[in-house]
Amino acid sequence: MTASTSRDPVRGLSNRLFLRISGRRLRAYSVVRHTGARTGREYRNPVSAYPRGDGFVIPVLYGRESRWVQNALATGGLTLRTRNRDHRLERPELIGAAQALAAFPRWQRAMLTARHIEDYLYARQV
Repeated sequence: MTASTSRDPVRGLSNRLFLRISGRRLRAYSVVRHTGARTGREYRNPVSAYPRGDGFVIPVLYGRESRWVQNALATGGLTLRTRNRDHRLERPELIGAAQALAAFPRWQRAMLTARHIEDYLYARQV
């Protein structure tokens, strides 16, 4: 992530708003909790996550250099809050759209394809 994207006030505002509604009933609004690889501090990010096999798939909307992605890969795990439940996930890996899109509902597949999202994080339940 570049310095300009990490300080984007619009993204910061939208993240705060989505964090208020995420993790509840709608799976399209989930929350990732991850630990900073260098700081050891816990962070939260709103995401969209859907089950696939023994884990979950999460679109990487802002690139594989996003802090939450890098922290999950570096620490080997994260916690996903979706549909009022916490899921401890491990062994995260980046996968391509061909593997990931089947996990998403048709409307969301169309949106992700239109936005040219190529990277997805897949992690297995502990």
